[in-house]
Amino acid sequence: MTIRMRIALFAAGVVTITLLLFGALLYTLTAVGAGAQQDQMLTQRAGQAANLAGRTDRDELHASRPLAPIDLATSAETFIEALDADGSVIASGGLIDGAPPMIPPSLLEAARAGRPAFATLKPAPRITLRVRALPFTTQDGASSGYIVAGQTRRDRERQLAGLRGFLVIAAGLTLATALGGCWFAAGRALRPLKTIAHTADTIGATEDLGRRLPERSPRDEIGALTASFNGMLRRLGDSQAGLTAANRRLLESLAAQQRFVADASHELRTPLTTIRNNAGFLLQHPHSDAADREAAAQDIAGESERMSRLVTDLLTLARADAGSEPERTPLDPESLLRDLVRQAQRLHPDRAIHALVAEDLSPLCVVANADALARLLWILIDNAVKHTASPGEISVRLSCAADRALIEVVDQGPGIAPADLPRIFDRFFQADQARASEGAGLGLAIAQWIAQTHGGRLTAHNNAVRGATFRVALPLATA
Repeated sequence: MTIRMRIALFAAGVVTITLLLFGALLYTLTAVGAGAQQDQMLTQRAGQAANLAGRTDRDELHASRPLAPIDLATSAETFIEALDADGSVIASGGLIDGAPPMIPPSLLEAARAGRPAFATLKPAPRITLRVRALPFTTQDGASSGYIVAGQTRRDRERQLAGLRGFLVIAAGLTLATALGGCWFAAGRALRPLKTIAHTADTIGATEDLGRRLPERSPRDEIGALTASFNGMLRRLGDSQAGLTAANRRLLESLAAQQRFVADASHELRTPLTTIRNNAGFLLQHPHSDAADREAAAQDIAGESERMSRLVTDLLTLARADAGSEPERTPLDPESLLRDLVRQAQRLHPDRAIHALVAEDLSPLCVVANADALARLLWILIDNAVKHTASPGEISVRLSCAADRALIEVVDQGPGIAPADLPRIFDRFFQADQARASEGAGLGLAIAQWIAQTHGGRLTAHNNAVRGATFRVALPLATA
């Protein structure tokens, strides 16, 4: 028997037991409810008849006869039967084979003792009666007896038979549906196992250890099995290729260095081309117009300065890749922040640059390199200035959250495209034209490295209205 069949049969068995329990409970409640309802109706009819008999004298009671007694073999209506004190029938509204039904003496004794007098009688093979007896005394006190109200259980039995049929049909349909659904669900659940088996057979036949199973959520057992299988294939592939973890890291480092050199060469090519072209112009046209010569010299000076900044940034990132970390000492970030904001405001008078320190903020202390932290903040402030049009505002905020000092630089620029947010700290990454600048795309990468070397983190997000916010979280110095 296959696992799929076992799962389907087990689930179908659970459904079957549940249906049987539910059907038995429903059938029992319906039967008890129908019987209680019939007993309540018989008690009400017997009480009405007993009250009427109590207001009647003896002669009238014995003279009363129903004009058309019902045939209990075919009718399900309620009948009333009056009995004398000794149990003999005075009058009966129901007949069985032309005779009134016989009431057992035990029922009359229970009624005379004041107990609930109910009985289920079987006067004929296909007739079942439910009766209720109550005692009465005539108005003149000359006679006493019993009033019996009764009704066949034909309607109740018909109702219960219909319910049984409904439960059988519903159970059959539900069981068939559950079995089919469980069969389908088990097939879907076991399909990844077939895929794993097929992939294992294919890898064994082709020896292609680079093949992988589709990744799944690790929250379920199939996902964990897939992850383990892929991990095993990865380790086998590494073993077959003779690559250790150290060799892989070396290859990744070499690949990163190759990308770094390629990006640096690309960024250096533009200023070098501009310098070479302008220098050639000055050499070939020594007697050109003075304005043209001055413009060429200015271009050479500007591109030289740009190339110098680029080389400095490249050296910084090279030291970062080498694992270099600046020396750190305890310092107060508030004083450093206020000094930088004051200098930035003097350099950019067409922008409003504010230093905002949270109220009631206790003196903070972080262990950092003052020059490195100042460079980080300069990069963020310079980035905000470049993307905030004059006369916009730039806010540099200092606050504290838990054990972190938070420095936020908020600009009023165009914001960051959602697609660019995950990459703005990558080296040489240039965002869309709305935030493009003359830089080489290294400033934010350097700022991220400085934050990480201080045990902190640099993040960015767009503001609700306009602009972007860059947040630096630095750990506070411990006592």
